[in-house]
Amino acid sequence: MGGRVARLVVISALLLGGCSSPARAKTVVFTKVDLPAAPVVLAADGDALVIGVRRDGQATKPGLLRRAADGAVTEIPVRGVSPYGLLATWKSIDVDAGRIVAVGGERGGAHGNVRWSVWDGSASGVVEKPQGFSTFGGYGAGDLTAAVITPVGPALVGSWNSEQVGLDVATWTADGDTWTRRSSAGTALESTQAALGFPMAASALDQGVLVAGWQLADDRLTPVVWRSASGVVGWTKTALPDTGTTASAISLACQASTCAAAGQVDGKLAVWRFIDGTWTRLPGAPPIPVSDKDPLAAPVEIELRVVQVLSEDGQVKIARADGRDWTLLAAEGPTGTVTAATTVGDALFVLAGPDAEHQSLWRVDGAKITD
Repeated sequence: MGGRVARLVVISALLLGGCSSPARAKTVVFTKVDLPAAPVVLAADGDALVIGVRRDGQATKPGLLRRAADGAVTEIPVRGVSPYGLLATWKSIDVDAGRIVAVGGERGGAHGNVRWSVWDGSASGVVEKPQGFSTFGGYGAGDLTAAVITPVGPALVGSWNSEQVGLDVATWTADGDTWTRRSSAGTALESTQAALGFPMAASALDQGVLVAGWQLADDRLTPVVWRSASGVVGWTKTALPDTGTTASAISLACQASTCAAAGQVDGKLAVWRFIDGTWTRLPGAPPIPVSDKDPLAAPVEIELRVVQVLSEDGQVKIARADGRDWTLLAAEGPTGTVTAATTVGDALFVLAGPDAEHQSLWRVDGAKITD
C-alpha cells in the first residue's frame, strides 16, 4: 500500500541479540523547507509529501500543501463548511492511493471541548464532511486520535465513554459522507474494571488497523497494541514485551505487514518492532528521557535501519539502530520538540519547533544518516 506515514521494512537479521552503549557519531545537517504557512502534521504520498498547515488570519485556517519529488510545493484546495471546521487545526492526515482523509479540531463551547471535523478528498481538493454533533461530541465524547485508510475503507480511531468504566478505545467508519461510531462493547477495545485502555496512535496494517497505546491495570502502566482483522472488525489486544516497571507506547508506523512503535520504559526511550507476527523490543536504545505528556515522532526506516528522531533538552537527536548496537547522531538545524518524522524517497523530513504553533519543516538525505 502506498502513502503510509512511514516506510518500515524491518528484516529479521537486524536488532537481534545483545546490545552495547550507543556510539556518538557525526552531526547531521538538515535543510529548512520554506513554506507559506505553519506546518502541523505530515503524511507521505508516494514520492510526494503532504503537509497539513495552519493559516491564521484567513477565513479557512486549515490548509494542505503537497511537496513533489522535485521540491515544488503546491496548494491542495481545502474547503471548510462548519464554523469549527473553518478554525480547525489538523490532528491527523492519512493518504493512500491518492485519497486523503483527515481529522481536525478546535476548542469551543461553554466547556472548551474540542469540536472535531472530518475531511475527505484528494490532491485536487479536500472538503470537510459535516457530521451531527453526537457523532464526535456529547456526554460520552472522548478524543480523536488518528485517521486511517484501510483496504476496506477509511476509519477513525479515538476514545468514547465505556459501558463499563472510563473510556473505551473507539472507532468510526464512513458510509458515504456520514461517519458512524462502532460499539466497542464486548471487544478487545472495551475498558474493564481490570484494565483501562488509552489509544495514542494508529496505522493501517494488512487489511485492518493497528492501534498503539497503553493500559492501566493493577495500578501499572503497560504498553499494548490493538489489532483488527479487517477494517474495524475482529479486534485482539497484545501487551508489548520487556516493559520494566512502567511503560507506554506513544507512536507507531506500519508498512505492509511490518510495524515499529516507540514509547518509554521507566521514562526512557523504548522501540518495539513487529515482524512475522511477533513483537520484540529492540535492545540497547539510547537512554533518552521520554514523557507520556510530550509528542514522540513515529520511527522510520532508512536503508533497512530503524531510525528514531527525538529531542533531549531541546536538542534534536537521531537514534539509529545498527545491528546489535545503536548510533546516536546530533541534528543541526531543527530544534525544540520533534512532533513528526517521515521518509519520502531517499529523504527524511522532520517537523520540530518550540511548540505546536511554531514548528518548521526540515529535510535531510537519508544517506547522511546511514553513512
